[in-house]
Amino acid sequence: MTRLQQDYDRLHGRGSGGDDGGDGGDGDDVDGDAPKKKRRRWPWVVLSILVVLILLAGVGLVFLLQAMQVRDDLQAAKGKITQVVPLVKAGDTEGVKKTASDVLALTTAADETVSNPLWQFAAGVPFVGQNVAAVSETTKATHVLVRDAMPIALDLLATLDVKKLKVEGGGINLQPFRDIGPKLPQIKAAFDEAQVHVDRIDRTAILPFVDENIGQLVDIVDQATPAIQAIEKYLPDILKVLGDGGERTYALLFQNNAESRATGGNPGTGAILTIADGRVTMREDRDVERYIYAGLKLGSPASIEPAETRALFEPDTTKHSQNFTRLPHFPDTVKLFDGLWNRVSGQQLDGVISLDPVVLSYMLEVAGPVTVDGEKEPVTAENAVSLLLFDTYQRFGLDGDASDAYFAKVSSAVFKHIMGGGWDPVKMFEQLQKSAEEQRIYLWFKDENEQKMAADLGLDGTIASTNEKTTQLGIYLNDAAYSKLEYFLTTSMAVTCSAEKRTVTTSVTLNNAVPSANLNGWTLNWRYDRLGIARTTMAFDVISMALPGGELVATEPAKGEKGRDRDGVYNGRQTKSLFTTVPMGESRTVSFTSTVPKDATQPLSVRYSPTVTQTPVKIDDSCTGMFPAAK
Repeated sequence: MTRLQQDYDRLHGRGSGGDDGGDGGDGDDVDGDAPKKKRRRWPWVVLSILVVLILLAGVGLVFLLQAMQVRDDLQAAKGKITQVVPLVKAGDTEGVKKTASDVLALTTAADETVSNPLWQFAAGVPFVGQNVAAVSETTKATHVLVRDAMPIALDLLATLDVKKLKVEGGGINLQPFRDIGPKLPQIKAAFDEAQVHVDRIDRTAILPFVDENIGQLVDIVDQATPAIQAIEKYLPDILKVLGDGGERTYALLFQNNAESRATGGNPGTGAILTIADGRVTMREDRDVERYIYAGLKLGSPASIEPAETRALFEPDTTKHSQNFTRLPHFPDTVKLFDGLWNRVSGQQLDGVISLDPVVLSYMLEVAGPVTVDGEKEPVTAENAVSLLLFDTYQRFGLDGDASDAYFAKVSSAVFKHIMGGGWDPVKMFEQLQKSAEEQRIYLWFKDENEQKMAADLGLDGTIASTNEKTTQLGIYLNDAAYSKLEYFLTTSMAVTCSAEKRTVTTSVTLNNAVPSANLNGWTLNWRYDRLGIARTTMAFDVISMALPGGELVATEPAKGEKGRDRDGVYNGRQTKSLFTTVPMGESRTVSFTSTVPKDATQPLSVRYSPTVTQTPVKIDDSCTGMFPAAK
């Protein structure tokens, strides 16, 4: 084979055997005819992987830097936001504008960062993505609020300046609140949009440190959104209640917790006030004098109906205004006071407002102390409760009329001081909210829309007749000793359930902390001779009802004391009243067990008679499977 043929064959991958003897051409190896070596591909694969890793590391570094910048922007924005309110209060308009502009620039930068494709990609990465998405959605929600809600909020802050709210002579300037109305839809729209972003966050799937950092804003949006919706809904009715468009006449009840009643305490002394265009006047005229006298001596012409309800209460319940609040259903109490006012004036009340000295003390934390005519010591948030519910009786002893007159004078002076304005409305709202949560405030209005507002806000004090909106439980206390010993009463409530028996048990524990028998006669038990109990012993009619459609199947104790138990029906619900005494230094627990009807599927709500101290309520885990959690 010629060299040319060999070269041709080698080029085309042919062997060199054949007619040449198949020796493979040994001599040709010397001339460079060795087998071809394989090409090395693995360095290129490794290099490709390294390049990808470097790119990913670079992307990760970019993302990390962006995340840190977003964090810094939001923290800086938060810091500047805290400066806004002091600037508004100081009247520094230019400072407010500058700070607001800086905040908007920071949130805009953060929003633009989390909106880029890199963040969208990162949000899809397993495990990490939930946390990235949470930060992204929180940033967007923050920007929406700063961009759309903050400018309006700043205007409102300036409008609601404390000095602008006060009315000369006592009252509230309604014009700032009228101005708020048209702006509320814009604020609501901003919070609604922020809520959309917040609702996309699954807080159960993100890391604790991420939740810790975003949680505050998420909670603010969750809480503020329904609050703004409520303000937008109810502001027109609130303005009418405050006399926008016409004068209103209200009965004001000061419930004395030292003598327990179902909705708080003895309201033997109250007041009639009028409100016109926000200006509050405590009436002191002939009709009011007759109203007070009739309450003490004549009672209400209205009666408790039907007879099976009337049987639950002592016969003098409608004969003296101090007993009207024995009725747990606040509209029934209103009926008696409205009848009383109609008896002396020929007119009907536009509303009834009920509160207690604890509420007054909360409000004084915001409004500041008040000086009462003829008194050396000012009434403060710290001394209001003791001054009204204990010191009064120590001071006047057995002169009950003087004690009642002093209580009325001080309570009215404090209320007039509070209604005089000049306080921070946001802080006052917080105090009223706390009072409502402790079941110390009740409202009733003749106007149907206003009354619906009171019901929606949980301030109507009604005994539910159905299980449609709530599964309502409750235990109510009426002092049966004509004493003021309940200044030393503390209570707690507990609820347990049995899924097997389909029952729910409500209990109240009563603790008598009277320090000694060395108290004035007006404070001590006045019915000791008739009831045969020590003067330091508290005595109660303890009242509770079965659930609507249910049945009371047990009480503990099975019977009360002294043969003074009562049975009846209240708002269609089977009801029992057990007579219970609590000696000085001792405690008693009273329980009522009701069957649970099939339609009782709403969250539990627990009502009670508020005392001088707070009443803790514990719902046992055994109820979790039977009733949904309260929202």
